[in-house]
Amino acid sequence: METERRPRSVLEGAFTLLDALVRHQGEAGLTQLANSCSIPKATAHRLLEQLTVLEVVQRSENRYRVGAQAFRLGQSWQPYPRLLELARGELRRLAAATRASSVLAVPCDGRILIAAASLTRPEDGVLLRPGSTVPQRTGHFCPVWQAEHDLVAVEAPITLPTGETVGSVAAVTAPTPSPGAVPDTVARAARTIGAALVNRVATRA
Repeated sequence: METERRPRSVLEGAFTLLDALVRHQGEAGLTQLANSCSIPKATAHRLLEQLTVLEVVQRSENRYRVGAQAFRLGQSWQPYPRLLELARGELRRLAAATRASSVLAVPCDGRILIAAASLTRPEDGVLLRPGSTVPQRTGHFCPVWQAEHDLVAVEAPITLPTGETVGSVAAVTAPTPSPGAVPDTVARAARTIGAALVNRVATRA
């Protein structure tokens, strides 16, 4: 069981199933979803069929996957105005400069949400794809999680002049004897995004 507590409402049940689909890499069978959500199979089937009608979930034979409507809704989400738009290009440049998978991370329900990514290694697609979450400790990638997956995350906060931190940039790679210039490069990318956010707000004002 991945979820011990049963959902208390229809709406909560629907979102619990959607979250389970994400955890199962976007596709799963009815029994898998019902078991991982602690929802009776008949209830899970009814909710999934309702979500299918709304195109939030798509059904293919006996499998379910995240649907087009959920994708469209997700595309409108922003952790901070213009942050995703400005971060994506900077992440591509950071990945090219460091040869490390580069991500935009934002806090989410006690974990770290990968909001955007430029991945350099195929194996990082499971752990660091946009929409996935990872454990955090004091606002940073959990050291235990890094050790378990043989990864090192070099992070820098994206900070506004007000002192507000809207997220962080991280270069994630296999452990190396020396990080070299990676910390400075990551910090520069975070500052660039923060400055661009301020300039965009000033321009719009």
